[in-house]
Parts: sequence; C-alpha cells; structure tokens
Amino acid sequence: MNNMIRICLSLVMLSLATPLSAQEAPDDGHDPEMILALKGLQLLDQRLNTIGYRLVEANAPYCDQTSASSGLLLNDVAQYVDQETARFALGFDGSVGITAVAPDSPAAAANISPGDTLLAIDSVAVDDIVIDDLALSNEAPPYRRVATINQMIEQALAERDVDLTISRGGVSQTIPIAASITCPGRFQIRVSADRSASADGKLVSVSSRLAEYFLSDDEFAAVVAHELAHNLLKHRDRLDAQNVNRGFFGQFGESASRIKTAEIEADRLSVWLMSNAGYDPQAAIRFWTRYGKEHGKGIFSASTHYRWKKRVELFEEELAKMAKIEPVDGKFPPPLLTKAD
Repeated sequence: MNNMIRICLSLVMLSLATPLSAQEAPDDGHDPEMILALKGLQLLDQRLNTIGYRLVEANAPYCDQTSASSGLLLNDVAQYVDQETARFALGFDGSVGITAVAPDSPAAAANISPGDTLLAIDSVAVDDIVIDDLALSNEAPPYRRVATINQMIEQALAERDVDLTISRGGVSQTIPIAASITCPGRFQIRVSADRSASADGKLVSVSSRLAEYFLSDDEFAAVVAHELAHNLLKHRDRLDAQNVNRGFFGQFGESASRIKTAEIEADRLSVWLMSNAGYDPQAAIRFWTRYGKEHGKGIFSASTHYRWKKRVELFEEELAKMAKIEPVDGKFPPPLLTKAD
C-alpha cells in the first residue's frame, strides 16, 4: 500500500477514536482523503474476508464444531463520525451495508455485492432489530448492531435459507441466500498504527498496519491461519482453565511456558490450514523470515514465542510431514485439528 493510503488510514483511525461531541459538523461535500482512506480500508476488508472464508470453508471437514456462513462482511456507518462521507465512500444508502463478499460463497452466488445496503432479514427491518446490549457488553456500542445481525443471519442459516432485503442504486430487492458449512470464524481489520494480529476465541483481528505489510495474499493467509488455529484449538479456553496470566507476569514461569506451547501448536496447524485452502504454505516461511530480519529483536524476543528462525524450523517440519502423506480429496487432514477435543 502506498504512503497516501497509510496516511489516510491514520485519518480513519483518528475519526474512529475521536468522540462525536469533539468533532465539528462536516463541511458540505466530502473529504477526498477520507474517501480514499475508507476505500483503502474496504480493500483490506475484502482481502481478509476472502482469506478467512477460504480457510474456514476448506477446513470444515476437520472442525469438531461448524458454523453456517454466508461469506458476507457487514459494516455499520454508526462507527464513523462523518457518516455521510462513510456512506458515500462505501456506497451505502442506509445504516448497514455490505463491505465485502467472499468469492465462491453463498453471498457471491446470490449476486450480492459490496456497496449493497442491507434493509431487512426475513422481513425484519434492520432498524427494528433489538440489540441485546448486556450480551454484547464486550463489544463497543457502534459495533453491537452488526454483531447482532451476524448472529441472526448465522442462526437462521443453520436452519434454512434466509431472505435478505437489500437496496442497490436506490432499488430494493429480496434475495434468498443459502448457507455454507464452515469452521467457526469471524475476521476483521482493526485500524491501528501497530503491526499485530490476535484471536479471542471467536474473532481473528489483523491490524491495518500489518495488513499493508504483506507482499501477497499467501503471506496474509499465513498470519490469519495462525490466529484462526488458536481459535480452532480453543487455546483461550484452555489457557483460562489453567489460570494463565496474560499480563506482564505471563512472560515468566509456567504461564509463559503454556502460552508458548499454544503458539507452537498454532504455528504447526497454520500451514495445514493454508494448504487445504489453496494458499502456498511456503509463504509462512517467506513472511516470517522477512519480518524476523526486519523487525526481530534477537535475545529480547518475547519469551512466549519462538524467535523467527525457530518458527521457520517448525514450518519446515510440518511441511515435511505433509509431503509424506497422501491427501484425502485433495486435502491433508491436520494432525492437531483432527486430534483436538
């Protein structure tokens, strides 16, 4: 991504972080830099949504739990200070719209497109949906409606096709959408100046600064697959059950050892997930070699993670295992995932 996009993403970050009361009303017309930033962010959303969907769809046969997925990524303009500019940039004419559609997903098959506005789900208007603020207390208020809608669509798709009423170019239409059975997984770009990625048990989050660092979608998939592996292996639940300290003292003693074990497992599983989804698992080696050389901290590396050279060795070991077995229906059953409780 070029420097202008990086600068504009910083503007989006400022917009998201600054309370509405602290902002002046937007001038007539739309800020061209903000429009460029939002479109750049939408491109990152599309890339991540595509990668995430491919990973969870391809590996569904090996997941002990599954989910009914549509391939849609939704966006609520309530999260933006300048909502009119957000609508203009993203193509919405309502409050909630489609930011991204994964290729080869049910949403793509139904010809739903980025920029469509979501009006209703099975005749229930988006603006009439009741949001359970207590159940979603871990979500920031502007994100709770999208979280509720995602849950509604997922639960409905688990039982039947769902009718989505959308608006495109001011014309509304109702489109039936089917489900694809996938591993559970949700994915988001987090606008941030740091280079980081995380998994909270359900959601994989990649910072915008890290997303623009990847040289290819294969590299992007390497990091997403690692974080998805944490969720599929239920590492957060396991570490919580072991009373692992994730704060400063988590860098020492038994907590550090248990976190490192989880990180090693996620690295090992990630290349299997990548391969099954059609991504080049060698990209994990290329990415961590490049990133390690440019940003590695040597002896000051976190005690909870292997240094980059050791991580590369783990990837090579897993690829060697993969090379010795015959694929099943073109895929490799991941040892860690198929053995997970």
